[in-house]
Amino acid sequence: MKQLSRGWIGTLALVLCASLIMSACSSGNGNGGAATNAPKNSPEASAPAKDEAPIEIVWANNFNSPEEDGNYVQTEIEKKFNVKIKNVKLERGTWREQFSVLLASGDIPDIFPVDANETDMALWADQNVIASLDQDEVKSHMPKAAAAIAEVDEGAWGVGIYKGKNWGIPKLWPNGLSGFLPGYNEAWLKNVGYDAPPTTLEELEDVLTKFVNEDPDRNGAKDTYGMSARGKLPIQMFTSVFAAYGVSPYQFKLDDAGQVVWGGITEETREALALLNSWYKKGIIHPEFITSDNGELNTAFVNQKIGVIDNAGWGNFNKLSGYISKPADDVGINYIPGKPLIGPAGQMNAFTYGARQAPVLLGKQLEKDEKKRHKIYEILEWVATDKEGYFLTAWGQEGVSYDMEGDFVVGRTEEEVGATKLGYGYFYNPLGHIDTSKDIHKTHPDDLERKALLNEGVISLVDVLGPAVMETKSQYWANLTTLQDTFIIKAVTGEANTEGDFDKFKESWLRAGGQAVIDEANAIYKERQQ
Repeated sequence: MKQLSRGWIGTLALVLCASLIMSACSSGNGNGGAATNAPKNSPEASAPAKDEAPIEIVWANNFNSPEEDGNYVQTEIEKKFNVKIKNVKLERGTWREQFSVLLASGDIPDIFPVDANETDMALWADQNVIASLDQDEVKSHMPKAAAAIAEVDEGAWGVGIYKGKNWGIPKLWPNGLSGFLPGYNEAWLKNVGYDAPPTTLEELEDVLTKFVNEDPDRNGAKDTYGMSARGKLPIQMFTSVFAAYGVSPYQFKLDDAGQVVWGGITEETREALALLNSWYKKGIIHPEFITSDNGELNTAFVNQKIGVIDNAGWGNFNKLSGYISKPADDVGINYIPGKPLIGPAGQMNAFTYGARQAPVLLGKQLEKDEKKRHKIYEILEWVATDKEGYFLTAWGQEGVSYDMEGDFVVGRTEEEVGATKLGYGYFYNPLGHIDTSKDIHKTHPDDLERKALLNEGVISLVDVLGPAVMETKSQYWANLTTLQDTFIIKAVTGEANTEGDFDKFKESWLRAGGQAVIDEANAIYKERQQ
């Protein structure tokens, strides 16, 4: 492990509790031997060179930390690659505090925790804690991983760029490219004359209007609304409507000139807000959307107060999903998916969070240790893309901790073969989601079919930057977000109009630091294109 400068150690150590070091560096039973519950009959591993000492790799993570050192998965990796792994096991909720203490003690692990974000990356790059990595070298030593990344989002390489250098190996969450979809009360649709969900904004308005006026629940009272929204999390409010205009108010996008702009101040957002305000005036939007979170949306749908919820993913249409589908099914309501609505943008757009995440980070010392650096590349390539390595680190051992149903993995539930006992569950696989060819093993065939059907023809609206280190955000973002959240809700309810008031909002947003944010966003975007 790499030693830090004394000045930085002293400063950080003063403000952190030294007792956390024990927690961060805890090594289970401390004997380095095999775990009590380690399976036998392990798969064949490549024999290490007889005359070569194992390379020690200090592996820090905060996800499914194994209880014991010398666990089954760790041992199999060690045998295959002639390495000795030293585990640094961190708690999921408090890992950052624990890890800061570990760094303050003067030690830098070789592999950093999976939950480190782009802000951590910039901080540690400035503190000379993490290694800058040559992208061509990474691609050369991890060709299958590089191909998997390119298949999902080649732009993910840009997330690791900071001050002209690359600081990690791209990490992706491909499901983040699956968009939010509108879902409907099937019986309500049929009761107002629709055999299938609406496909355009105009049809949606017709459906919502009839949900209010034509007694869709057949209770003889006019006590229903068309839809509501997640006002407690404005980025998810009315996503299907904004997407029909080709925008998310909470994403960066490119304008017609190829410049990065903020969605919240575009003309598309202005037009979408005007439509939503007209719906609100007609009484087809539930007035309690302002204070609603997912729990309130669940309740309103199940209690037949609303017939549309539009912030569901494809997985939420599985009857076992706790968000909408199962609670609705329990009371006899069938929640069915619709496709994104076609509006002025002319295509089926869906808001998504995107697949890009902060990269996997390696310790500074690896810049000068080519042998260990290349060995880590080799291991990460194997666990991320090779079937043997992936199954080992994701599920353990077949016939012991999991079984196969065709291509689908079914994990066993006995505690003695659980993830923390045997060391599987991605602790040793920080790139465990980049290779979508593995989806057939971890997603049930019925869900894969549903996902493919619902994603067919859908255009994902993604933030053109994704995760990015922005100095202007740290200065202005909290205030800018409050300005926007407040205005959007007022624009929907009619407290603010979408003409002069929208112009004033845009001017205030730009003057309050928004212009500086947009300027920096453009600079980052251009740097990533080089």
